[in-house]
Amino acid sequence: MRAITLLATAAATIVATIADPVSSAGPGVARAQETAPPPAAVPGPLRPIAAPPAPPGAAGSDRRAEPSPRPPTPPVPPSPLPPAAVLEGAFRPGATGEKAEGRAIARLAANELRLEKLAVTPGRDLELWLVAAERLRLGEDLSDTKHVSLGRLKKATGDQAYRLPPEIDLRVYGSVVVWSRRERAARAYAALSERTEQRSVKQKKRRTK
Repeated sequence: MRAITLLATAAATIVATIADPVSSAGPGVARAQETAPPPAAVPGPLRPIAAPPAPPGAAGSDRRAEPSPRPPTPPVPPSPLPPAAVLEGAFRPGATGEKAEGRAIARLAANELRLEKLAVTPGRDLELWLVAAERLRLGEDLSDTKHVSLGRLKKATGDQAYRLPPEIDLRVYGSVVVWSRRERAARAYAALSERTEQRSVKQKKRRTK
């Protein structure tokens, strides 16, 4: 009878263990299960890969890629003057009330600048300049303007000649200026332009008559 009782008690204990394995295993096992770490991430190729963000203007967009702007075209430098070129211009007043008559003639073959029939207001501080400007305003101060001095003006009236530096570019320094240092203003100026062959032939015909 006692053996039967022991067997019944053992059977009941086994059934209780199967029904509640956590409580039957003791408090230590229960705490271990409560604090167990979450399952590790899926390793290797099974791990989900996030898709990279689509670049702007990718396929699917209706906007077309705009072409990159072209770089600006550099300006074409002016063609050099022929060695036998002749440039000339008529003198005009550089300031209100100034006297200015005559012509300036530059001959590249001779490196010479001639002033013919010049007549300007006289002064002791007058110089002859080549100025890098096509047009001059009345009374304009040219002290800071790019220029080359040919020296003191020899005389205020009459014909005279000056030597041109061989490296001078009359495409750049295209104006002849009678400059007053004291007044810091131009007494007279002449804008040089290339003499055409047809014009020079007409002048020769007039001289031969």
